[in-house]
Amino acid sequence: MTTQASWKSEIFQATLNFLPDWLQYTAIGLAVGGFVVFKVVKWRRGRALRRALGPITPIPDVPDGARGADYLGAYAPQQPRNDATT
Repeated sequence: MTTQASWKSEIFQATLNFLPDWLQYTAIGLAVGGFVVFKVVKWRRGRALRRALGPITPIPDVPDGARGADYLGAYAPQQPRNDATT
């Protein structure tokens, strides 16, 4: 009983048989290398996406309904102290 290969693998095998040995090994190496690079890029994208969608910190309550640049919180410039009350 023989197994039947898919038509894609048959075409690939027939194409490789026409090439010299050194070029066959190069073509197979490039195909395997391309597959590995594809998987690594896919893995890195998924990892970056999971990191981007990571824990979301809630926005603190802001007084008087101020938003964004209207409320600087701890980053607001300090007001100069006026200790000269004589």
